[in-house]
Amino acid sequence: MIKKVLIIVVLIGLAASAFVYNLLFSSIAKNTETQTIRIRKNWTMDSLAAQLKLKCGVKNTASFTSWAKKLRYPHTYPCFIEIEPGDGVWQIVSKLKAARYQTKNISINPEWEIGKLSKAISNKLEIDSAELANALQNDETMKTYGLNGKNWQTFVIPNTYEFFVKAELPQFLEKMHEAYTKFWNQERKQKANKQQFSPQQVATIASIVTKESHKPDEYNNIAGVYINRLNKGMRLQADPTVAFARGKGGRVRYKDLQIQNEYNTYQIDGLPPGPICIPNQQSMDAVLNYSGHTFLFFCAREDFSGYHNFATTGSEHERNATKWRIALNELQKRKKAEENK
Repeated sequence: MIKKVLIIVVLIGLAASAFVYNLLFSSIAKNTETQTIRIRKNWTMDSLAAQLKLKCGVKNTASFTSWAKKLRYPHTYPCFIEIEPGDGVWQIVSKLKAARYQTKNISINPEWEIGKLSKAISNKLEIDSAELANALQNDETMKTYGLNGKNWQTFVIPNTYEFFVKAELPQFLEKMHEAYTKFWNQERKQKANKQQFSPQQVATIASIVTKESHKPDEYNNIAGVYINRLNKGMRLQADPTVAFARGKGGRVRYKDLQIQNEYNTYQIDGLPPGPICIPNQQSMDAVLNYSGHTFLFFCAREDFSGYHNFATTGSEHERNATKWRIALNELQKRKKAEENK
């Protein structure tokens, strides 16, 4: 009799175990492709369950949240998880647990303006894009770091940074400040002082250089042209600043040069109030390491290589510019002829 009871108990236990196993490991995700779910800081377990239902076809969301809590996942944490087709409760909860302290690498690229930067950050961290844009362009916020809302680009050093996904605005600003302090070491500060520039002025010139060319081996010449013009009291007359003042890229036309704006260096003396983009490190170092040349002008080469012809005199520059205009006109004629074939 006792043996029969034990057998029954064992069978009941096995049946219960099989039932629980089935609940935990059988498929609840009905998606046919991998789905990425981003869990936000203000989500509840119900919010997560609703997303699992919406994106992965999980039907019994109440059962999922109940089992998640039993598996010691009672609260959500900001993270990204990938739900594979056929995932069960155990697999999903295991992914959620593993991502509690998830990090993401964020590469901040030179040439970015505020919109691209704030979007890239908000796509991976718990920072609203508008909140970040407002903070960086706010004089009071940037005053803490010796800057202002018009030279925030000086503060953001292009690089790849690792952040906790749960990071918010204070953590982002703290990491940027650490990188900024590290970049502007004593050696670079001394070089800037030798050129009679502040770090903000270096970044402003470097941002123009960054926009002028994608050829780092001519950054020194370009940086030197603008430094030479400043030293001679000439206006910078930099086309990228006109495009910035205009609010859009593309070829700068003569009428654009007349735009009345504090960033239009055809209309103002000296430097604009701040950088026109996040400058790359090579252009920053080109400004800091400029050792001197006589060039005051440059224009695109007529071979369309992306390089520039540099000149010391206005007449020499005009000859270079004429060669460029002729080459450009011929190119446009060839394109038009091909289109009409």
